[in-house]
Amino acid sequence: GITNMQIFCFDMMLMRLCAERRIGPGFLIHDSHLFTDVDERQSGKALALGAALAKEHGFQYIVTMNTDAMPRELPRGFSIEEHALPLRLSDATEDGGLFGFRFD
Repeated sequence: GITNMQIFCFDMMLMRLCAERRIGPGFLIHDSHLFTDVDERQSGKALALGAALAKEHGFQYIVTMNTDAMPRELPRGFSIEEHALPLRLSDATEDGGLFGFRFD
């Protein structure tokens, strides 16, 4: 988990530099894999920090994460629901999937 949080910090540092210099794509994407084996409190703090840095420096921070992997312990005043898109992907029904494809 420590290595994953080092990667998170490194990525945020690079994104901040890119945003300040107005270079790069203007967004940072992390997959849920980055938060595996990380203490739930640290994951929650990382998500809150990512949201704060994105707002402060004007970039978009995107995290793809299954709802069952969302940290339950979050910093005071931070709500994932304020940042989550209302769209939810599901394969629970036949019309579910991504871009019309099912991955069975």
